[in-house]
Amino acid sequence: MTETVSRGIIGTKHPRMLTGLAFLLIAVVVSWGCARRGSPIDPNDGTEPSGYRLVATFPIVGYAEDLDIADGVAVVAASQGGIVVLDVSNPADPTFLGSRETERQATGCWYSPADSIALVATGGSGIRAFDLSDPSSPTEFEFMQATRSRDVIAVEVTPGELFYVYVADGEGDFRIGELQYFEQWDLWSLNQIHHPRPDGNARGLCIDGDLVFLAMEEVGIAIYDVSALPDEPPLRGAVDTPGEARGVTVAGDHAYVADWRAGLQVIDVSNPDEPVLVGSAETVGNAVGVAWHDDKAYVADHTGGLRVFDVSDPTDPTPYGYLDTPYANGVFVTDSHVYVADRDWGIVVVEEDE
Repeated sequence: MTETVSRGIIGTKHPRMLTGLAFLLIAVVVSWGCARRGSPIDPNDGTEPSGYRLVATFPIVGYAEDLDIADGVAVVAASQGGIVVLDVSNPADPTFLGSRETERQATGCWYSPADSIALVATGGSGIRAFDLSDPSSPTEFEFMQATRSRDVIAVEVTPGELFYVYVADGEGDFRIGELQYFEQWDLWSLNQIHHPRPDGNARGLCIDGDLVFLAMEEVGIAIYDVSALPDEPPLRGAVDTPGEARGVTVAGDHAYVADWRAGLQVIDVSNPDEPVLVGSAETVGNAVGVAWHDDKAYVADHTGGLRVFDVSDPTDPTPYGYLDTPYANGVFVTDSHVYVADRDWGIVVVEEDE
């Protein structure tokens, strides 16, 4: 999922230890409420080349669920840690910028650097909008109600004035909102304009032109045409997948689906009214997130870490490389690096080992 907005990061503070008992209590609380820590090293011991190597890790408070990156800034949805903002202009040395707790667990995010806005999906507390003009202090300024929001993307309609906001809201819900700026009052408003209810549980989504692709868990992929917004969008097509569709991305005529225990699935969407499964590849874990770049599909595979497939022939995805991480939840790819949102290691920066 990729769009424009700014993010905030959650910092870790270490209180002075007054007594041995106080230290023990603090350790218990931190271990219960935050991601596991440690000193991650490249998990590949050199005996078996994996094609990818670890560049850096950045531990955060909370479990890293999703991330969006633009202009050297990473915004992280950090579950119980809220939103976290990092400077990743030097991928080998990410640095903390700021963070803010959210009312409920943050699972998906979107970032627009041009407007210094971040949107975060926070389950039953809906979509929260944050001002990141000062990334050291993200400030919530609007929200949109939802039932169980899991992922969010926005598309700019009028620069600096209007965005359409798309939400995967669990339990069959797909919500569309308007994030609009009113100059006369110097404020933003975020309001729902449509609430389609496709079958399945909306888990993830992506945008490709005028089409929204929804990962609907046990019923696969649903495709909506949003070309006529603000009119209600019609359902163009749908296709079941063998597993549970958790994440989706589109490149050209094909959609790539993170399909839980069924691994990577490839769908021909050249005719969105009749999408067709055309390829697949097993993964070692449970596929939950996916990104595409330069004829490769990058899969966040939970306990399987990062798994990379050559999809130059979409009908025959071929294993290309991997890097083991404890619990990969999300993935974002740039021209030079792969960024993994990992529950236990935080943000993991990876590059191809050439």
